[in-house]
Amino acid sequence: MPTPLARSLAAILIVSSALFAAACGGDDEQDWQGETIKLGSIFSTTGDGAAFGPQQVKGAELAVEDVNGEDDGINGATLELIQKNDKGDPATSAENMKSLIESDEVMSVLGPTFSNAAAEADPIANDLKTPVLAVSNTGPGIVGDCPYPCEFIFRDSLAEADAIPANVKTLVEAEKPKTAAIVHPAGDPFGESSAATAKEAFRDNGVKVTADTTFPAGLDLALDSNPDVFMITASSGEAAVQLIKDLRGNGYTGPILGGNAFNSLTASAAAGQDGKGAQSATAWYSGNDSEENQEFIADYKAKYNEEPDQFAAQAYTGVKLLAEAADDADLTFDDLTKDREAIRTALEGVTEDTPLGDFKFTSDHDVSQPIWIVQMNGKGGFDLVKELPPE
Repeated sequence: MPTPLARSLAAILIVSSALFAAACGGDDEQDWQGETIKLGSIFSTTGDGAAFGPQQVKGAELAVEDVNGEDDGINGATLELIQKNDKGDPATSAENMKSLIESDEVMSVLGPTFSNAAAEADPIANDLKTPVLAVSNTGPGIVGDCPYPCEFIFRDSLAEADAIPANVKTLVEAEKPKTAAIVHPAGDPFGESSAATAKEAFRDNGVKVTADTTFPAGLDLALDSNPDVFMITASSGEAAVQLIKDLRGNGYTGPILGGNAFNSLTASAAAGQDGKGAQSATAWYSGNDSEENQEFIADYKAKYNEEPDQFAAQAYTGVKLLAEAADDADLTFDDLTKDREAIRTALEGVTEDTPLGDFKFTSDHDVSQPIWIVQMNGKGGFDLVKELPPE
C-alpha cells in the first residue's frame, strides 16, 4: 500500500503533467461526431449575376463535398451549405443575410455575388457579429476602410483597386499607348468607381485619358477621341460583352482592357472572336500548375462536366478557408455567438495553398495572393499574359 508521502508525490506529478499539457496545447484533436457546421451563401443565380452565380454555387458545393468526403468532415462534424439567390438585388441580399443568420443560424456566410449587394448585406452581418467571406466583391469599401464597421468581413476576391492598376501597367509596358478612353454603363455605380480607378492608373503610367464617359450615350464621343486603348468597367458581364462588340462593330481594332466582369467563361464565350485579346487581371488562372489548382479543376470537371472559372475557384477556396478556420477554432456547438467569434478569429490566421495560389489574409482582411493578367482567346477561354507575385 502506498505511503502518504508516495501518494502526495504521485498527486504532484499528475497535476504537473496536466499543467504541462495545457501549456503545450495538449492533444488538439477534437471529436465533433454528430455535429453540423452550417455555412450560408448568397449567390446571384438569376438576374444580372447569372454569368457568375451558378459557377459560385457549383464551386462552393464541390468544396463542401470535398471536406465531408476527404477527412470525414471537420473533426467528424459535417459541413452544410445553405444557398440563397438574391437575383442580383441588394435589398433581397440584405433580407437573405438576415434570414441566414437569424433563422438558419449559420456560423458564417459566403457572398453576396455583387459589391453593391454586399454594401447592403454586410452591415447586417457585422451588427450580428457573424463572419462573412466575400468571394467575388471587388469594389471599394468591402474590407479595411469601410463606410461602416466591418471587423467581421473578409475577402478572397481581388479588389479592382489592385487589379486595374496591375492590368493597365502591364498593357502600358507592352504596347506603349499615349491615350486611353474609359467607358462604363450608365447607372452602374460599380462601373463608375472602377472607371475612377482606371483613370488614375492611366495617369500614373503617363497615359492621357481622352474620354471618360458612359454607355450607350457617350460611346460615339469616346470613339471620336481616337484612343490608343479602351478600358471597359462594368459590374455586369453581359454589359461588358456588349461594349466589346460595339467597339469592334464600330471599327475599333486596338487593345481593350476590362475589369472583373471580363473574367467569367460565360463572358469570354459570349464575346467570341470580338473578345480575342481583351485583357483583364484575375485572381485565378486555369493554367496554374499547382497541385491544389489542378486537383480542383479535375474534380470540378468530373462533377459538372464543364470547365471552372474564376468565380467557381474563389467560391471553392472560400469554403476551404472557412473549413480550415472552423478546424482551428474551439467550437462549442451550443453557443453560436461564441462560435462565430471563434471562426472570425481563426480566419485571421489562416494560411493555405489554394487554387488561387498561396493564400493568407492581410491585417485588414483583404487578399494576399498572386495576380494573373489574362486575355480572352476568342474561343471561350483565356490565355496567360503575365503572373504577378503577391506584394
